[in-house]
Amino acid sequence: MNKNTIINMVGKTPLVRAESLEKELGISKIYLKLEGNNPSGQRIDRLAYLLVKDAISINKRTLCVGTYGALSKSLALISQYYDIKCVFVFPINSKVAKNKIFHKDNIEVIEYGKTQFDAISYSKKLSEENKWYNASLGMENNILNMTSLSFIADELHQQVKGEIDSVFSLMSYGFSVSALNLGFRQLWINDSIKKLPKLYSCTINEGNVIYESFKKNSEKIISLPNEKIKVTKYNRHLLNFNSSIAQDALDSIYDANGKITGISEEELVKYTNEFKSIENIKFSTENGYAVAGFMKEAKNGNLSEGNHVILLDDGRVDLDVRRVQKNDVDMSVDEIVNLMNEWLMEYTDPLYEIKEALQSAFDRGFVLMAYYNNQLAGTAVIVHTGFENFIPTYHLGYIATKRTIKGRGIATQLLSEAIEVSNGNISLHVEQNNNRAIKLYEKMGFKKSYLRMIHESRSGI
Repeated sequence: MNKNTIINMVGKTPLVRAESLEKELGISKIYLKLEGNNPSGQRIDRLAYLLVKDAISINKRTLCVGTYGALSKSLALISQYYDIKCVFVFPINSKVAKNKIFHKDNIEVIEYGKTQFDAISYSKKLSEENKWYNASLGMENNILNMTSLSFIADELHQQVKGEIDSVFSLMSYGFSVSALNLGFRQLWINDSIKKLPKLYSCTINEGNVIYESFKKNSEKIISLPNEKIKVTKYNRHLLNFNSSIAQDALDSIYDANGKITGISEEELVKYTNEFKSIENIKFSTENGYAVAGFMKEAKNGNLSEGNHVILLDDGRVDLDVRRVQKNDVDMSVDEIVNLMNEWLMEYTDPLYEIKEALQSAFDRGFVLMAYYNNQLAGTAVIVHTGFENFIPTYHLGYIATKRTIKGRGIATQLLSEAIEVSNGNISLHVEQNNNRAIKLYEKMGFKKSYLRMIHESRSGI
């Protein structure tokens, strides 16, 4: 993938309907925001991208990060597409430091100290001494972290049809809820939405200073001692005895009439396993608190009909359909045309016709690309007809899929997205003998309207 492809993938994550879960719980509509479809498979790619941009904008070409495996992995990936060096400081004998993603020419790994705190402190010292960009979480980049996550609110506003009633997210230090409240509040100020969604922050039952203060109905953060709580793989990222933005997070909860939902480890495992048996979505159990919180609130009868969104920090689907612009892909128009011609096989058209449709779709219509495991697997070309009422405004000129990938529903997903982006105001043509395609189109709600006839002078071109 080239630089433009990576940039296009950061943040533009899919929103999918959890229709099976809706039937199971009797609640409609439930949406899943899959942050695992970011380039490195984590929501934190949003921050990593902004950190790289910020460093370059102030003419600093070396970023230094103390520990934080997820951020380090993301920066290691994204930095490959920029003229920038990364220095990662990990505790001595850290397993993360051995990851092969750090074996790159622009990356230096330093092992220092015994704890995460030791590594962060040393990274700060190195940054000051060498005038490097300090990219460690909770340092100079709090505002960037908030900004990167606030964009999710605008994406959800664009992706969900109608007002959003609730948003469920995982809470550790409080960046998510603060950023979401910031993003939705800005939409409200701009009159883009009429009401703020109720924000549900889902976290561990014990050991999070924001939740402990909320449980006491306190409007101010009540400091916690570093209590001796057993650290497990499920709570290690959510333990928070002192957060620099804890008060902002608590204020955001109250401002959005939100709620913090505590989840025990038993509930986490139970609800995530139940969810995975219903929906074909991949995510790690330790990042499943938002799912568990939603399931718990739903089963307790605390949710009603409406639009509900669950943010999954590393949730992903193998098949990801995206709307792309011409400069988002690392192929020329001619290369895309040749690939479509190959995939269309006996149903192809002259190359110049495919090219004309593709260029028109880039200009006034939509070009959709389906990625299966981050590899291009299908394309849909949707052109604007120039009409509003006489005929449908949009026309599906071509839908082509890689023939070697079967049974993944690529054409169905492309067609579903085509209907979505065109608001259903779309037509298509199909060869009379293409029974397989006709069955799919009819299943997706298309019906035969008339027989298309082409003058023989045109058909003989």
